[in-house]
Amino acid sequence: MEEDGFVVVSMGDGLLVRASDAFVASALPVLAELLDLLEDGVLPRERRRRFWRAPTAEALIRQMFPDSSRSAAEADAFWERHRNVLTDPEPAWRVRKRCAEPTPWLLGFDEVDDWLITFAQLRGLHLTWNRSTTISATAFSGVQQALVTALEPRAATGWPAG
Repeated sequence: MEEDGFVVVSMGDGLLVRASDAFVASALPVLAELLDLLEDGVLPRERRRRFWRAPTAEALIRQMFPDSSRSAAEADAFWERHRNVLTDPEPAWRVRKRCAEPTPWLLGFDEVDDWLITFAQLRGLHLTWNRSTTISATAFSGVQQALVTALEPRAATGWPAG
């Protein structure tokens, strides 16, 4: 992502975010696709075009969150316990609403989780389309990294707080 595409600095009441017009223009369509999938089970256009037989929406959503256990039974149990949280469209709706506003945005600390969750969902969805990490997946990770770095600089730098 370009250097000035998504810039985050810590402020007293949250995080101040400046997003370029290019960032917003590229985020809105992928947010719409994510919401279509999570709410209505509509597969993204790219997924439908790329394969002669696209997976079901349920299978695609499950692929977005790879199993965290070697045991199929444990992985299924984890999925059942956390499925509603992992596939909740509300954080993405709040991010989409914020992206429709002019920047800069002051994100309250309670709003930052919405961004981290949504961009994790987008990254997971995008990685199911491709067999390798792409520019888009890297950009989604970059948003998460910028947010975490602004919240806790030591998490990214290892430097003591000053």
